[in-house]
Amino acid sequence: MKKLIITSIFILSAGLLLQAQFLMNGNSHMLRAGDEHYFNITNNADPGARGPSVVWDFSNLQNQSSLTSFMYSAYNTANSIDIPEANTVLEEFEVKFYFKASDGIIEQYGTVTKNNTITKYDKPFVKMVFPFNYGDTYSGDFSGTIEGANNYKANFTGTYLLEADAYGTLILPGNIRYKNVFRIKTFKEQCFNNNNTCNCATISYKWYSEDLRYPLLTIIQSQTSNGTKTIQTAYYSKAENKSVEDNQDRKLVSESIEAKIYPNPFKEAFKLDYTIVNDGNVSIEIYDNTGKKVSTIQKLNQKAGYYTETINSDNIGNQLGMFHIRIIAGDDVVSKTVIRGE
Repeated sequence: MKKLIITSIFILSAGLLLQAQFLMNGNSHMLRAGDEHYFNITNNADPGARGPSVVWDFSNLQNQSSLTSFMYSAYNTANSIDIPEANTVLEEFEVKFYFKASDGIIEQYGTVTKNNTITKYDKPFVKMVFPFNYGDTYSGDFSGTIEGANNYKANFTGTYLLEADAYGTLILPGNIRYKNVFRIKTFKEQCFNNNNTCNCATISYKWYSEDLRYPLLTIIQSQTSNGTKTIQTAYYSKAENKSVEDNQDRKLVSESIEAKIYPNPFKEAFKLDYTIVNDGNVSIEIYDNTGKKVSTIQKLNQKAGYYTETINSDNIGNQLGMFHIRIIAGDDVVSKTVIRGE
């Protein structure tokens, strides 16, 4: 694996342009357990141009469905024994992606599907490294096994390339504009059973801003011998325009709610302690591990301050497993994950 920081004549001549670009670092963009990220899934789109000072206009994307990405600790999941290196899980579409997120690097060590097909990396695929900026690249190789029903098992190897290939202005539906974003392109090629002649790859494009931990826009493509085709397009559903008055970047996700859950894991009931800084209505939404909402607790006209809520089978039934708790106060949202064991 290697990281290459480009210092060519082009970079030197374009120095004044690059000074405005933010440096993507682990403190601001590392995968973090307890977070959620919200997407609108849309019609598919072409990723557009690469290079400096690009304007990407995706204002005509049409919403088709929604998606929530859940991030939580890997240690208390059923497959932690199969993928012991991982400390964080990202779950989308009932597929769990197991990562080790630490020390300036996000490494993927496994994947578990809803039918319990397990991918395990003995040499991990690197999802992201920090710090990272326009012009940076990082490449390497990976290997592992995939295990499924009826004793299916196959070995695989592959290579990848991460590249911050563009920066500029991103326009999302509603004419929402973000300046000073940069795009990371990931090219990942995987071959089974050491078949070095395979002609398939996955290409992802992700647009990032300085003040949002997760992507503003994601476009995923499949590449085969028949060509390249976009298979998924999604953008951040809570995107909003920045302040016109001072032209300063605003935080897209408020952190004005503090919350704590204990015990975790729990058996019969758990406590949710939370603090809000503004008066208003509070909604506590509870989702099971499939993303289905199982309960909503409404608290009307709460004063700013500290509160405790006990949640038990009256709210969530008797099912075991993982639950995602979302506390909403006005425009502020914070998410937590809790596990019910036997």
